[in-house]
Amino acid sequence: MWILLVNLSAIVLGTIIGCLLRKYISRDLQDNSMVYFAIVTAVLSIRLIDRIDNFSAVVTAFLLGGVVGHILKIDRRLQSLSGKIPAKENNNNALLLVAAFTAFCISTSGILGAMDLAFSGSKELLITKAIMDALAAVFFAAGCGWSLLAITLPLAMVLFGFYGLAGVLMPIMTPALIGDFSGCGGMILLLSTLRLAKIKEVPVTDLIPALALVIPISYLWNMYL
Repeated sequence: MWILLVNLSAIVLGTIIGCLLRKYISRDLQDNSMVYFAIVTAVLSIRLIDRIDNFSAVVTAFLLGGVVGHILKIDRRLQSLSGKIPAKENNNNALLLVAAFTAFCISTSGILGAMDLAFSGSKELLITKAIMDALAAVFFAAGCGWSLLAITLPLAMVLFGFYGLAGVLMPIMTPALIGDFSGCGGMILLLSTLRLAKIKEVPVTDLIPALALVIPISYLWNMYL
């Protein structure tokens, strides 16, 4: 569980560095770093996809999850948060905080990483997330300052909440189910690289329901097919 605290500490460290060095951080450096993040995320997602035991079940959950998320308008609702912020003099800082909240707290890597830690004991995803979050926090803090530290509270709720949820599900999980869950998350992460690299604004969080669907679908698939 200590790795969850490392993730929170990474944002604190990144915020401190970003606030101290904000005048040296250029826009070009921020844009280039997002491409680097996309490459790292793509490689990590491929490693997760390689764990899949029943590809057909994972594809079914992935597609159905996307449909459910689209119907519920999950991504659109999250994005609309920025539009509810009153226009003030420091509105740019507020918008950056909303963007940071989405990147750190609603990212599939955090949800998947916390649950994968409980299911398989793998720290790889959370360690990678901590490294990328620390660097991303540097850039966010350069824009919105010390207020970025407020993000650590909802992030702690997300990480420990999903870690606890995975602990409840653990008695019914088999190696095949864990592999299919990780693989489904890997497919979602791979899709998120399009947004990170600014290739296409893909509604990635619409696919979060797939993480809930893949476990029962994979279980029934292995039992009856």
